[in-house]
Amino acid sequence: MSGGLLAEITRALRGKDIEALSRIYADDAVIEEVSGRHPPAHPNVTTGRPAILERLQEDLFRDPVSGWARQLDAAEILDGIETDDGLAFTEVRVYAAGDRVVAQHLARKRNGLIGHDRVVVAWDAE
Repeated sequence: MSGGLLAEITRALRGKDIEALSRIYADDAVIEEVSGRHPPAHPNVTTGRPAILERLQEDLFRDPVSGWARQLDAAEILDGIETDDGLAFTEVRVYAAGDRVVAQHLARKRNGLIGHDRVVVAWDAE
C-alpha cells in the first residue's frame, strides 16, 4: 500500500469508499470501541474483515442512537502517526446535519495491515 495505511485511510474516507477502508484490516482483525453507548466494561468488539465492513457501513452512514441514515459531508484524519508496528490518529467526520463524530484510534499492525484497533468515539448530542 503506497503511502502507508494513514494515506489509505484518508483516501478511503474522502472517497467514502468503505470497501477500501475495510481492506486496511487483516482478515481476522479486531476493532474494540469504547463510547457513550459502549463503556469500558462492555466495549463493542467486532472481529473479522466481513464484520468490520458491515460495521463501517453502519458507523459511517447511520446515526448511532436513532439508526437513521445520514449523509457524510467530510472526513479528515488529524494527528496521524504511523510506524512499522502501529498507527494512531484522530478521525473527524462531519455530517450534512452539522453533527460531528470524533474517533481516536490506536492500532497495532500485523503484516502491513491493522490487526487490532482500539477506538474511543464521541459524537455531538442532539
